[in-house]
Amino acid sequence: MAVVDAKRVARPDKRRVILDAAAPIFGDEGYERASVDAIALAAGVSKPTIYSYFGGKEQLFRASVADSAVELNADALDVIQRLDLSAAGWRDSLRELGRRLVECQRSPCSLFLARMIAAETARDPEVYRLVRAKAEAPIMEALAGRLAMLGNAGHLVVPDPALAAHQFLALIGAEIPALTEHGTAAVPDALIRAAVSAGVDTFLRAHAHPPR
Repeated sequence: MAVVDAKRVARPDKRRVILDAAAPIFGDEGYERASVDAIALAAGVSKPTIYSYFGGKEQLFRASVADSAVELNADALDVIQRLDLSAAGWRDSLRELGRRLVECQRSPCSLFLARMIAAETARDPEVYRLVRAKAEAPIMEALAGRLAMLGNAGHLVVPDPALAAHQFLALIGAEIPALTEHGTAAVPDALIRAAVSAGVDTFLRAHAHPPR
């Protein structure tokens, strides 16, 4: 039977350690000001080690953005999959879904991605494509699927589930940038909930099945 090297098993995943160190530095400093030296110091590895794993600063930045998108994606997908499709609970569940998705959008991970997209897409269009592929597209697909199920159950009228998913996300977040001053101001949870509920109400006026 093969003998497992205990030191090898206990050794942390250096790629993971580097990505965990890189995300806040890129988020705080942006691509241009962030240095590989600072990331290496924060990760407790050598600069050549970073190059051996990622090839360079550009590749590390893209990997960091993609990794943050996957993290955000996992949280949002879990919330979407919990949507209640029952006749008794779907409306309340849809409101809760809206609140939870907005919470995901306001998380440090989501704010990091928003900053990176705003600051770096003109320099490197691949940044936006990465976020779209790793986060936006899977979330939209999952949300469209659940809304289609609500349509099949007779609760919603959604001839185009993909369009309905885009509309839902746009409406629940419509007031958030102004309320939070684009994420720079603290806002009472009650105001956020009210803004989300208003968005869900607008969505339901457009898509809820007429009473029978």
